[in-house]
Amino acid sequence: MTIDLRSRWVAPGACALVTFAAFAIVYCANGGAAFPTDDAFINLHNARVLRLGQDQTYAGVPALVGATSGAHLALLLALEQLIASDTAALFALCTLGGVAYVLGLFFTCRNLGCPDLEAALIALGGLVFAGTLFQLLNGMDTGLAMAAVAWNIKLLTDRSRSLWFAVLCGIMPFIRPELSVLSVASMLVLLAESNVSVRFKIASVAVATASATAFLAWYWFDTGSLVPNTVSAKMYYFAERYADWSDKSFLIFAAILQGALASFPLFLCLRFMRPPAVGRLLALFVLIFLAAYFWRFPSGLLHNGGRYLYVLAPIVLFGVACGLSSAFRKQTFTLVAISMLFLPQAFGARYYDYRTQVAGTRASLSDVVNWLNANLPDRPLVMVHDAGYVAYAGHAPLVDLVGLKTPAAMDFHKRTTYPSVGSERTKAVAEIADAFHPQYLLVLEDWDRRFGLVEGLRLHGWTTREVYAGRAPPETPAANIYHLYELRSPAPDIAG
Repeated sequence: MTIDLRSRWVAPGACALVTFAAFAIVYCANGGAAFPTDDAFINLHNARVLRLGQDQTYAGVPALVGATSGAHLALLLALEQLIASDTAALFALCTLGGVAYVLGLFFTCRNLGCPDLEAALIALGGLVFAGTLFQLLNGMDTGLAMAAVAWNIKLLTDRSRSLWFAVLCGIMPFIRPELSVLSVASMLVLLAESNVSVRFKIASVAVATASATAFLAWYWFDTGSLVPNTVSAKMYYFAERYADWSDKSFLIFAAILQGALASFPLFLCLRFMRPPAVGRLLALFVLIFLAAYFWRFPSGLLHNGGRYLYVLAPIVLFGVACGLSSAFRKQTFTLVAISMLFLPQAFGARYYDYRTQVAGTRASLSDVVNWLNANLPDRPLVMVHDAGYVAYAGHAPLVDLVGLKTPAAMDFHKRTTYPSVGSERTKAVAEIADAFHPQYLLVLEDWDRRFGLVEGLRLHGWTTREVYAGRAPPETPAANIYHLYELRSPAPDIAG
């Protein structure tokens, strides 16, 4: 009896082709590479700084400052060597992340004993599930993190271990910091397995350590720190660590409810996870993940369409695959059937958010930056809170009032905003302005409403005058429009 090995690659090949086609359709529909988030352009700016060896926008700031994912940035740099357009290279990275995510789901399902057709449907369903496709298109590390979780589960459910498992565990913390817990827990599972030789365990620890050390060294030589500053900068600015437990609980509940509604009722399949060791490991990861956000940054789970929660999507789909390949197959089919009533709503909500951001918010920001370049050729210092696109496409020097790309600004929030639970945020912003003397402020109306940035500067003696508002399609919500203000510092006190 002969076995046609090529047949084993028909289904995963089809999954990869369908995923490529989905991304190609989006690329053509948008008229090229388009990204709904400003953070995508932080990645592009950081890659440019690494290529050029200096940053003319954030003077003296190392490229890896503001880069959460060293792995994502390294892959972007590699693709930029092959693709002339850097935005096209980033879109290609999004595509490859999506393909890796879908294939990770497929091979996980195959490990569990699902027929190839079912495995392919679950894997491709992962693009539709909770509107995941639009998170894979965001130009950030979300897709790469989801792919890492999917492949981690795949390697955990393999019949035999390989050193690729150790490589992935070593790299995961540098894809997303939250994956550090999953990385360590996965290695502990390997070390506890009695059917794995001591020699292989030692080799795995060495390989994982070597993989991690490469990124640690990169961060250390570039920034003088072993970890990225992005988590700390956001934690100090949003200042929720010392908020009332009731307020933090409400934010976490809202995020979990949003995720539950988007994934209902498929998340109920989590109880079908097997083998037990893998199920317990993933359950522990989810609990620590949610607890960490509750402790330090609960509102973060609501940012960017809840993108941080999407690293849990492969775990939910793993539960679905476990249910379909077990004695709970009938119950799982029932849950899948019910989910068909909810998937369009979640997918539609993410699609609307994606289109609003791409066609509206990004258009407004692009228009303001073009106006800046054309009308302010003397390159005045501009204070911003969205530190990406204006650095990527603009010519003016910048100061990031959040602190992602201006580490000195983070110190003001650490000293003032953070311990006051945000009540003294405007004071910290005014102190940043006093220290850097910006001549303009570029602010999204939504941020100004939430944090009172313009009024706060006025209360602390600064004079503000709106000089331009970014143009966008008429249907763009007012909250998604960027405004440019001219700033004048407070007049110095004159001794009598």
